[in-house]
Amino acid sequence: MSNCYTHSCFVLHITAAECGLLREAIALAQFVEDQPGAEAIIQHWLGLSEAFRAIFPPTGEEVISGFLAIFPDCDFPTFGTDFALEEHDDGTIRVFATADQFEPDAVAALLHRIITQSLPVMVTWSYDSDRHQPDAFGGGGFLIDAAGIHWIGTSMVHDTVHFAPKLVIAMRDPEEGLLFWNSKDGFGTLDTADVFTESQARSTDLPIADDQPEWLALPACLPA
Repeated sequence: MSNCYTHSCFVLHITAAECGLLREAIALAQFVEDQPGAEAIIQHWLGLSEAFRAIFPPTGEEVISGFLAIFPDCDFPTFGTDFALEEHDDGTIRVFATADQFEPDAVAALLHRIITQSLPVMVTWSYDSDRHQPDAFGGGGFLIDAAGIHWIGTSMVHDTVHFAPKLVIAMRDPEEGLLFWNSKDGFGTLDTADVFTESQARSTDLPIADDQPEWLALPACLPA
């Protein structure tokens, strides 16, 4: 028998409007935790701001089904996090968040919905146990920007594909220089290229083009 913990501590600086949405989300999660009746849930939902209801539209029969969907277990809607809010003179809000049973999926989904102006958002966490056992210690993090949520975790050290050499298909155009293959649009810029492992490359035929395409290795320092 062992006790496991997921710790986190992070600071955000957000707008007053974003803070309002955060307050509503925290209050709704606490309200649902008390297992209110269906009519009470409806009345609480109708008392929330239009902005909040717009970013958590119902996905099922319950009016709060869209909100519950951000939790790994919709029967246990918790962020596992204490949020302390402090207003600054310029109107922005400092969020000081602490957790000993952090719920990264729920918190990431929440912040992705409510924070649209104060980007990027960066959060890290660690997990541990009071007993020494393999894989009981580690951590992770997420970054939220305009493109979405980006994840990283210590478990990636076990992912041999992540660290394997990466290849792209390249060709040289007389006017545009190097172009890179992607299966959706053909040849284009590097940021749109399909990336292959060595094993995938061995089973992939090079496309036909004006110039002879060839395999090009990406620098090892680039993320997968």
